[in-house]
Amino acid sequence: MRAVSNAVRYSRLILGTAVLLLLVLLSVCGPVPAGKISLAATEAEFGTAPNTDPVTRVFEVRNTGDGVLDITGLSTSCSCTTATLSKERLEPGDVADLTVIFDPATHNGATGQFMRQVFIRSSDPETPEKVFSFRITVVEP
Repeated sequence: MRAVSNAVRYSRLILGTAVLLLLVLLSVCGPVPAGKISLAATEAEFGTAPNTDPVTRVFEVRNTGDGVLDITGLSTSCSCTTATLSKERLEPGDVADLTVIFDPATHNGATGQFMRQVFIRSSDPETPEKVFSFRITVVEP
């Protein structure tokens, strides 16, 4: 009976020490810093363009956080718009170029005002998706 109680005491001592060690490690290490996505502009005016030629603009995406920012996806609101980033992993303070191309030819000669969006998904825990919007007026050449 005495051997069982010593084994129980020993197990409790080991478990208590492990919990204490875990608490010390968590307090020393602290939370892992996160990246934060910031756009130089969230809206833009592309002006007026003929319905025959693509229009390209470049904007800045910046990591203003204290940790690494990973861009996990890019999509657009219409097949007439494409978007690419110069890099998908940004260290704190890094900048990437967001290239946005609007191709009016995909609308079969349509003219008028268009508004399109680019959706940027990232590892930013506060803003997992950032939206960039632009307007353009398409005219006959």
